[in-house]
Amino acid sequence: MLAELLGAFVRIGLGAFGGGMPTIQLLQHEIVEVHRWLSPGEMAEVVALAEMTPGPIAVNAATFVGYKVAGVPGAALATAAVLLPAVFFLSLFLGLRRLLRFSRWAEEFTKALEPGILALVAAAVWSLGRTTISGPLPGIFAALAFFALLFGRNKVHPAFLILLFGLLGLAFL
Repeated sequence: MLAELLGAFVRIGLGAFGGGMPTIQLLQHEIVEVHRWLSPGEMAEVVALAEMTPGPIAVNAATFVGYKVAGVPGAALATAAVLLPAVFFLSLFLGLRRLLRFSRWAEEFTKALEPGILALVAAAVWSLGRTTISGPLPGIFAALAFFALLFGRNKVHPAFLILLFGLLGLAFL
């Protein structure tokens, strides 16, 4: 079981360079679809909890899932495994920093990664939306929050929207 945790979270760590949202799709794939350590509903809860706690979502999710699967050793191993690729590549890139600082190739390579990262974000939104939007009213709430974040004249703080729609959900759902 520990070997499976190690492999799964190293793979997640390898793809987690786009930030939190692309990582959610990687987590969903490994944790729910491949290993079935969590159900889709449990995964949505893990994402919500991981977003509310300090730290990267991959690390928070790895710690939770590792603990659920194999206790404290699983939590420690999964957390270390998800960080391992980042530590490796950061060390490598820092070593090559002086060579690549003015490199047109490095700039083009970084831009070439953007469509893949966007695809991971879109897939995560779709996957979480299908799991968490359970009817017309939650769909309307999600759409209103989306448009408030995207088109609001005064920038609305996301925490305010979470609280607002959480209270509305309690009142109407």
